[in-house]
Amino acid sequence: MSEQLYPFFLNCWSVLGQMSPYLILGFLISGILSVFISPEWIERHLGGGRLSSVIKATLFGIPLPLCSCGVIPVAASLKKHGASKSATTSFLLSTPQTGIDSIMATWGLLGGTFAVFRPLAALITGILGGILVMLLDEKTVSSPPESHEHGVKTANFKQKAIDALKYGLITLPGEIAKPLIIGIIIAGIISTFVASHALNAYLNNCFLTMIIMLAIGIPLYVCSTSSIPIALSFIHLGVSPGAALVFLISGPATNAAAISVVFKVLGKKSAIIYMATVIIGSLLSGFAFDALDQQLILNSVDNIHHCSSASFNLFKNFSAVLMLFILAISFYQTHKNAAGCSTCSAKSDEDACANKHHFVLSVEGMSCNNCANAVKRILLEIPGVKSAEVDLAEKKANVYADFSHGEPLAKAVNDLGYRARLEI
Repeated sequence: MSEQLYPFFLNCWSVLGQMSPYLILGFLISGILSVFISPEWIERHLGGGRLSSVIKATLFGIPLPLCSCGVIPVAASLKKHGASKSATTSFLLSTPQTGIDSIMATWGLLGGTFAVFRPLAALITGILGGILVMLLDEKTVSSPPESHEHGVKTANFKQKAIDALKYGLITLPGEIAKPLIIGIIIAGIISTFVASHALNAYLNNCFLTMIIMLAIGIPLYVCSTSSIPIALSFIHLGVSPGAALVFLISGPATNAAAISVVFKVLGKKSAIIYMATVIIGSLLSGFAFDALDQQLILNSVDNIHHCSSASFNLFKNFSAVLMLFILAISFYQTHKNAAGCSTCSAKSDEDACANKHHFVLSVEGMSCNNCANAVKRILLEIPGVKSAEVDLAEKKANVYADFSHGEPLAKAVNDLGYRARLEI
């Protein structure tokens, strides 16, 4: 057993080193996108037209680094502010499957064919699901979304650069650190302790294999980036690239906890269309991917992991060390700092809130900073609310408001799909 620990460590380190250069670049690009593609910016473009809003929602969603949990409050907010049900469905389908960071990491770990086909599948399933909802469960065209910017000042270039770096190198890595490390460890365990193509004798039925990948992927909480080393492990076991793609689509697009919230946000009929699109879309994508030259795809994956260049290995090692440093710092900062109070951070603002009614909400279901920011934003939009502070670690929200009854606060948060209870 002890003699296998060193190969296990090397395999984990190899996966991390292969992903890290592309993942760090993806983090930086994601940070830039976070400055220019905010939920508020998307809302302004998703009202009015029907098919055009479906296409826009899909295109907006593909590069955003949101997991199947974090995308739900954003989608609920889009719908609340005027996005059509079909556009919201498209956004829910396309966004968690990919992201700039996961596309780059896919390229680094699985090769260019996977990296191109994956966002293409997200594009097709997003548009298809939106069109189906538009035809089967949407009677009227939504009105243009309301604006809630209320005099928000435009940040200068320096502040935008700081915000982009903060999101790309602290917020985003902190949110995926735990599942990413778990995914790498799973890949290391399988590649070390399980023989290559060990399941070949049991995988004669391609359709059954894809169904198994669906059964694993749909209930499992896995983000688009952490799913990549797990998919690599499946390929190592003998699963076809198409079956691995089924997991890469269905795993990030759904999870057991989020499915019930989707039913609440979209309604029963649209939620069923959403689930059917994930299932049928991932299976069709898997079959289409397996119709390509399998040997070319597998050779591409093998070549990535057998690069012998000393300089490249040195670069990979440096990138892996840098990635571990980023993940450690960001994980610490993300869990140390809650989404802060927007109007009571300064002493003068605290004094301004002194005579307001104070409410404390217990909020269940938040799992990332996108969740906390969505709760905070929806609370601040309620007329009479002067400040809102959301503590992700404690699962609580502190609100100061002019009114004396806290029921509207709990209702607004519940409408996002969370479970809010008024404590004070």
